[in-house]
Amino acid sequence: MFYQQIPFARVFPVPVTIFRMLCPAAKILFENYAKTAMENFEATDKLSGLVGQHGQFEEAKKYAEGTREKCSAARMALEKHRMEHSCREGIANGS
Repeated sequence: MFYQQIPFARVFPVPVTIFRMLCPAAKILFENYAKTAMENFEATDKLSGLVGQHGQFEEAKKYAEGTREKCSAARMALEKHRMEHSCREGIANGS
C-alpha cells in the first residue's frame, strides 16, 4: 500500500492555533508535545529512507525509538496535567 507523504508541518503546523489555551502550564506542555511529535515524525521519515542500509538503519532506528519515547512521555505529561487540573474544560469551545 502506498501513502502520499505530506509534511507534518502542513498537517499540524507548529505552533498550533487550533484553540486557545487558558492554562499557561498546559500551553507549555502542549508545545513540548508538538515539538517532540515533530521530531518523532522526522526521525521516522528518515528511518524509512534507510531500509536496507544496515549500519545507518540501526542508528536511525535507535534514534527514532528514543524520539517516540520522548513524544509519548510528553503526551502523558500533558494528559496528566489536564486530568489533575481540569485544563481541558473550556478549551475546545473557546470559553
